[in-house]
Amino acid sequence: MTEAVSITRARPILGDLARRVATTREPIVLTDHGRAIATIVPMPPGCADDPGGRPEEAAGTAPAG
Repeated sequence: MTEAVSITRARPILGDLARRVATTREPIVLTDHGRAIATIVPMPPGCADDPGGRPEEAAGTAPAG
């Protein structure tokens, strides 16, 4: 079962939640007044080493320079 965390509770522990998702590979749903508004999901395999990579570089269309 997916864990749900309110955005108020998540704010001060967001780093901990992100590390938990990365470790367990289980998503966490963020809620606002009981309504799901976002999900923290793990990076796909092979992408976690370059979280700042630009999509055009991955597609081979990066501008020369």
